[in-house]
Amino acid sequence: MQSYIHKEIGQEIRSISGYLTIFDEIRLDHQGRDLLCIIQVGVIDNACCGSGGCLFIEVPGYLLSRDSEKDAAGQLISQVMPVEGEEEKREITVALNKLYPYSQIYFG
Repeated sequence: MQSYIHKEIGQEIRSISGYLTIFDEIRLDHQGRDLLCIIQVGVIDNACCGSGGCLFIEVPGYLLSRDSEKDAAGQLISQVMPVEGEEEKREITVALNKLYPYSQIYFG
C-alpha cells in the first residue's frame, strides 16, 4: 500500500522546455477494482529543438481509500495498491489506449 497525493486539476508544472498540466483523474474498472488514473498533457513550447506535446497517463494503482486524509499543504491523500504484474499492466495499457489513443502510460 502507498499514499498518493492528489495534484490540483488544471495545475501547470513548469520546466525549462515547457510544462505538464493535469487535466483529469479517472477511475478505470479493472477486474472489479477501481484503478486511479491521472490524465496529463505535456507541452514543449520553449525548447531550441522545436515544439510539440504528448498525452501522459499516470497509474498510481488500485484505490483502497479515496481522499482519506490531507497533507500539511491541504492536498488530499488516497491509499493505493500499485499494479505489479506485467500481464496486468499490459491489460490496463490496452484498456487505456482505447480511451486515450497514442498516450504514454506509466505505472507509479
